[in-house]
Amino acid sequence: MINPLAEGISAGIVTSFQGDPLDWLVENIRLPHSARSQRFSPDNAPWLNDVFRAVCNDRVKQIVVRAPTGGGKTTLLELVVPWIIAQQPGPMLLVGQTDETASDWAESRLMPILEACPPVARLFPQDRHKKRKTAIMFSHMALFMSGANMSSLQEKSMRYCYGDECWQWDQGMIGEMKKRHHDRWNRKTILVSQGSTTKDDFDNEFQAGEIHEWGTECESCGHWHKYLWTSIKYDEAKTSTGEWDWAGVAASVRHECPHCEFVTLDTTQGRRGMSGRGRYEIETENQPIAGNVSFTWPAQSVWWISWADMVIEWIKANDSKKRGVTEPLKQFRQKRLAQSWSDEVELPQMNLTSGDYFFADHIDGQPIDGEVKRLIGIDRQRDHFWMIARGFRADGSSRLIYHSKVLTVENIRAIQQRLKVPDKLTFMDAGYDTGLTYNDCAKFNWTALHGSGRKSFTHVIYNKNVERFYSPVKDAQAPDGNRARYIFWSNEGVKDRLSELRAMGSPVWEYP
Repeated sequence: MINPLAEGISAGIVTSFQGDPLDWLVENIRLPHSARSQRFSPDNAPWLNDVFRAVCNDRVKQIVVRAPTGGGKTTLLELVVPWIIAQQPGPMLLVGQTDETASDWAESRLMPILEACPPVARLFPQDRHKKRKTAIMFSHMALFMSGANMSSLQEKSMRYCYGDECWQWDQGMIGEMKKRHHDRWNRKTILVSQGSTTKDDFDNEFQAGEIHEWGTECESCGHWHKYLWTSIKYDEAKTSTGEWDWAGVAASVRHECPHCEFVTLDTTQGRRGMSGRGRYEIETENQPIAGNVSFTWPAQSVWWISWADMVIEWIKANDSKKRGVTEPLKQFRQKRLAQSWSDEVELPQMNLTSGDYFFADHIDGQPIDGEVKRLIGIDRQRDHFWMIARGFRADGSSRLIYHSKVLTVENIRAIQQRLKVPDKLTFMDAGYDTGLTYNDCAKFNWTALHGSGRKSFTHVIYNKNVERFYSPVKDAQAPDGNRARYIFWSNEGVKDRLSELRAMGSPVWEYP
């Protein structure tokens, strides 16, 4: 019987690969899920090469990658893991959004790649119990997969921590993951995501690194330039009725060099030629932490992504913005341009217009046209309350039917009953004096509200998981001994939607 200690020592002592680590990838990595080539080639996604070299560099302690969807983020992970196992071993934690998504990805994507890599396949444990969905216990190192949650991020010490799609994580989880390093001298944090939100955890980590921006040298003038969205040009082709002529728009799409205006057509050959002349340049405006590096590239630099498809998305997103709906533009910036989103910059100006009605039209609970729900919101202050009521239609449009400063909870109750608002749809914010709020909600069967930094909450509906911006209903014991109903709501999600509705004005968002 082989001594486990001897087996671990033997596996851990390997001949270090000499030369460019990309050559090791060419020799050993197969990508069975790739739509372009199942053999790794440094020419396929050249923007990944320097990122991978940074992973191999012991002087680099943290790598943050902000990249578009479909731009090679998953491929990077599938290159890094086998290299670490075979060449730079150490306990490693891979963190996805949830335990379930991390487990599914490991089983469907990662395991076939590890099994197809000869230097890694030789290291797999013989004991099947050491090879599980969420962990592989090699003799010389351990590899764990988990979701971004407190229970998974407060356990063993790790040399490598790899966070995937961090824009989906709850605030604070990146910090919890980094604590798993336990101040190791040879630690390495790798964070990969699409664009997130300005000054959130991921954006702050990105800004803390020496920023490398991917660009290309012009075929004509030889100047290097970033891939700017303003360099993608198109003609505003319209039909005789004033609608967008999408075929005409697509046929006109091209890239113009910002230095000499040299035109590159939207063809695979043209896009791949620019990719082949690509390289990173360092952004010098920020003050990076020593040992931290950040990399970013947009979708228009990814040669297999059509610029015409992006232009059509861009036009539709801006048309939506004119109607006050900013979500498509937000997704374009985050997922396509790999940029952080800022509500303050992008939200449209709000020129509110009153509706054609009076408060008196609904003072005794008269419904608005097409009403399906009416709600009350209450904000508790030290010696008074602010109260507001709206009636909603099925399409999301609504009308303000009451608002006032109210001095006592008994007055609120009287107004609620006069307006005929259901008890359960009378909401009181519980952020101030939670105990008193719970007492009031328990007494009148109202619902208490707690704001949350989470982006969404999972509901199980007909045995399927559905994400919504509020939590399932919960209950807690109030100080007076009764049970109070409460929910959490997504601060970010609700405020985004509120801004969109208000920006659309009357008749979508009416006031008298």
